[in-house]
Amino acid sequence: MTALTPSRDDWADALASLYDRSRVLVAAGPRASENWAHDVNAVLDRSVGDPRGWPAVDRIGGENTPRGPGDRFPFHPYEDDVLRGCLEPTDRATGRLLLLSLAAQFRNVGDLPGGSVHRHALFEKTETLLARFGDDATYWTCVEDYEGECTPDDFYVNEWYGLTDLTRDFGVIAVSDNEVGVFWFGADD
Repeated sequence: MTALTPSRDDWADALASLYDRSRVLVAAGPRASENWAHDVNAVLDRSVGDPRGWPAVDRIGGENTPRGPGDRFPFHPYEDDVLRGCLEPTDRATGRLLLLSLAAQFRNVGDLPGGSVHRHALFEKTETLLARFGDDATYWTCVEDYEGECTPDDFYVNEWYGLTDLTRDFGVIAVSDNEVGVFWFGADD
C-alpha cells in the first residue's frame, strides 16, 4: 500500500471530523533523536511544534485551556526508556481502529452517531491522519486488549496501561524517519 501524503487541509478536515469535541491530544513533532521516545516526550511536554505548522488538538482531560511549552499535564514525566517500555508495537490497521476509538471516547466505535456509513467515512479519515507518516511508519500503543470484530462497526478498548492519572486514557504513537505523532484520549468521566 502506498499512502498518499495528505495536505494541510486534508489533515485539518480529518481532525475536525474525528475529534471536534473529543478529549484528545493530537499533535506531531520532529524526529530530533535516534530514540523516538525522546521525540514523543518532547510532544507530550509541548516543547516542540508541528514541523509542518499543521494544526493540533489539545483538549485531553476535558480542559479547553491552552497549554504552553513545558506543560506536560496530564502525562506522567516518564524517562524515555520507561515511556517506550509502556508501549507495545501495533500494526497500522489496528492503529486506525484505535484512532476511531479516540473519537468514540471510550465507547464501542459502533456507538458513534450517524450509523455505519458515517462510521466508515470517519474510518477513512483515520487513514488521512496516518498517511502523513508514510508507509514505513511504526505504531505503538498502550492498549493491551480490545474486543469486537475489529471493524469500524464493532471495536472496543478493553485493557490499557495509562500514561496519566486520568481514569481513562489510551492512544497511538506514530513514528516515521522525520516525525512522530501522538494521538491520545484522556478523561475522568
